[in-house]
Formats: sequence, structure tokens, C-alpha cells
Amino acid sequence: MDKTDFFGTHNFNNTVITKMYCDEFEDKGISYITLCIEGDFDSSEQEYRHYNMYFMRSRSEISADRINAADKPFFKSIKVIRNENGYHAEITINSANGIISFELDCEMFSAWGLHYRGFDYTNVYDTEKYRDWIKKFFYAESEEYFQEEYSVELPDGYSLFVKEYIHRTEHTVHAELNRYELRKGDRCIYEYISTDSHQNPYKNFISHSNGHRYYPFNIDLYGISYIDIDTLDVYNYIPRGYDNNFGAPNGESFIVTDIHYDPLTDLIAYGGCYWSGSGDVMIGDFSEPLQFDPHLVSAHKILDPEYEDFDDTDFDRWGKDGLCVKTDNGKKYIISLETIRKNLRQNGAGISLT
Repeated sequence: MDKTDFFGTHNFNNTVITKMYCDEFEDKGISYITLCIEGDFDSSEQEYRHYNMYFMRSRSEISADRINAADKPFFKSIKVIRNENGYHAEITINSANGIISFELDCEMFSAWGLHYRGFDYTNVYDTEKYRDWIKKFFYAESEEYFQEEYSVELPDGYSLFVKEYIHRTEHTVHAELNRYELRKGDRCIYEYISTDSHQNPYKNFISHSNGHRYYPFNIDLYGISYIDIDTLDVYNYIPRGYDNNFGAPNGESFIVTDIHYDPLTDLIAYGGCYWSGSGDVMIGDFSEPLQFDPHLVSAHKILDPEYEDFDDTDFDRWGKDGLCVKTDNGKKYIISLETIRKNLRQNGAGISLT
């Protein structure tokens, strides 16, 4: 479907623009403009509540200052057509400080609807939509797509046996499925599958302050699961995350790659990133491992919210003074326990400040 088809099936006239900004940048000596518009549909729109549209790499002469200064803007009209050079747009916006009418040509354009904005912490694991989604990949578990099998040694005589399957053609991965067996000696005590193979299996247990041992694992690219080694009780969490336009029951969320628990505070630090983003450390409450609070806070946003001083943040250690992280500017920073708890509380985590 052409990206301009979105305008043929949705009415933007008089819709409120909630965010609009125009950025100017230079690439190889050529000046470009990127225009970003986000807005809300009215109540008559049944499919989506919100929309985004991005006009990228435009060389048109438009007033970025005037666009950025628009007060309470809303669409009067918008038309976007594709041509041999990219896209051509004709836009008229009403605002409290006047009408803005302009045309622009751009090399790239994107527009899509959203059911919701922001991050949704709802657990989609084992919902009907999630079960239907992963069923599409089950066929890959066959001899035709078998890749390899191997065993990962774990503490205390445990191991993880892995079988990997992938259906891949020259330029596309159609389906992946891995089957895992958690074993005690030669006996399988728990089995699970994953439809993503980006993460390597964890090699250690978490010894919790409650006296139990927990093994973390991934059944999806997103979220995290834990099994109580002593009781074999399991908790799987996959957040609904950010909305997506490709039909999955869960969208983008933080990808966990390494885990660091502090038994003195029952706080946990997750290393990882958002897809193709900078490395970060997300901090959460882990006082109840099999029903943990999913609200996390970013170490990077606490230390450098505008990303002016560094890009990548990595875990260094837990200490009595708080969490120490190291960054790609060669420095280490300590985030106090008071600051962590305050930010968790502000982000919705139900933990005490004491």
C-alpha cells in the first residue's frame, strides 16, 4: 500500500495537532528540513485515536520558525501525492496566531495511525491475540528448518538444552522458533519456546533475599520471564509496549540483555536497549520476582535526559551508595537509592520510599 493511501481513508480536516516541529539539518553540504506532525482524530474516527506523519529530507523553502511557533494548531486541509522525485504536500493549518499555508516536496514520507500513545504496561502474554500471533511461527519446528542444538551449563547441576529452527531465504527470515529444556541432571524439569533468537541464554541464577533461586529467560524479544528453581512456578511478562502498525499484539519496548539484582535493596538493573538505540540501564523493583512491578526507569534519562553528554550507558555495580553505571564518555556515575526510588514512584512503581 502506498503511504499516501492513509489520507484517502481518514479525514484530517479540523483534527487537533498535538505536536508539530520542523528541524533543519545539513547533509554533505545540502540543507534539508524534516517536518513532524502528531495529532488526534475526532470521535467519528473508529479505527485510530491518533496519527503521526513525517516529511523527511525536504529542500522546500518553508518557515520553520513560524511552524514551530504555531499556537493550538489544527488542520484545515492536507493533501499528499507521490511523484517521481518523492512526495508533494499541500498543507493549510489554522492556529491561534494565524493561518499557515505552504507546499513542500520531500524525498521520504511516512504516515500512520495509532490506537494509543505512550507506553502500555499491559501483559499480553497468553492473551488470545498473542497466542494467535506466535502460532504463525510454529511450523518452523521441523527437520527442514533445524539449525543446531547445544547445551548451556547452569549452576548447581542444572543445564539448558536448546534446539534452534529458522526458516530463511536469501534476504528474509520468515520464522524462528527455539525450544528450550531446563534440566536437572538428565531430567527435563521445565520446557518453553521462543519465537525470537536475538538473546543468548542467561547462565546464572538470581539468589533472592527471600531465599529462593530464580532463572531468567526470554520467550520473546521483549519482556522477561522468571522460573523459581525451587518450586518451578513461572511468571512471563511481555508488555504491550508502544503501539505498532504491523499487527503484532506487542510493540517496541526495552530489550533486556543482562540482569543485575541487588539483594540488599531488592532493586534490579537491566542492561539493554530499544531496537537500534543507545545502550541503557533500566531499573526496577524486584521484591516479588513472580509478580514484579513492570515500571522501570532509565539511568540515562536520570543522568543525561537530553543525551548531550554521552550515548551508551552500561551497568558497573550495585553499592551501598546506589547504582554505579559507566558511559561511553569514559566516566562513571552513581545514582543514589533515594533518586532511584523517587523516579520509580513517579513512574508508577508501587514501592515505598522508606
